[in-house]
Amino acid sequence: MSWLSRFGKEKRDANQHDGEPHADGWPDIRLQRSEGMVTVDLDSVSPGAHAELTEEIVRRSGFPLFEGSVTHAYSKAFAGNTGTCPRCGSPTQQQSANFIYATDTACRAMLVPAGFFCQACPTVIVDERMISTGMKTGYRFRRVVGVDHFGKNGPDYFGTWNGEKPLYILDDNEQIMDMVVESEMRKPGSRPRAQARLRDVAKKAKAKRKQADKARRRNRKKK
Repeated sequence: MSWLSRFGKEKRDANQHDGEPHADGWPDIRLQRSEGMVTVDLDSVSPGAHAELTEEIVRRSGFPLFEGSVTHAYSKAFAGNTGTCPRCGSPTQQQSANFIYATDTACRAMLVPAGFFCQACPTVIVDERMISTGMKTGYRFRRVVGVDHFGKNGPDYFGTWNGEKPLYILDDNEQIMDMVVESEMRKPGSRPRAQARLRDVAKKAKAKRKQADKARRRNRKKK
């Protein structure tokens, strides 16, 4: 899933239904509009077309692609000022990046100019609202957890979040399902919400285990 602010004139063909716009010049690409944003659905795009389309998305967005590494992250809501790094005080630059975010189902990635990257240290301020708004319909946003580099390097999962060491919650397959920090558990009134998130994660993990058990039993019967 990727984001694009201005994709040009929408293109329709004879088989296209109302309310299902395609990207201009990319008739197989589906667009989703939400709160003034245009989201490009890349789930059905062939791997060979990803690189070309990524370059086009970055070019049209007007924000360069981030090519460094990230260790520390802050939410825009927490940092407030996106022009200055909350960690070292250096100026930041808004850039596009393939942000990894956790959902109620699985981690996904979105190419979006939602990062304000420090020019002096490996820190980013993340506009989580931009990502949650552009998320594909049917998923429930939880939290941004890192930056993917399109296979050029391994993904950077955040070592700190809002100045704290995060706790990553994994399923049985060691896939990230959520992330929490200690201060969220300590805030008055926040503990029930945080615990509810943890229970939801545990419920999803349990459902996945049941599905895996059923699949194993079916395979044993076939043998």
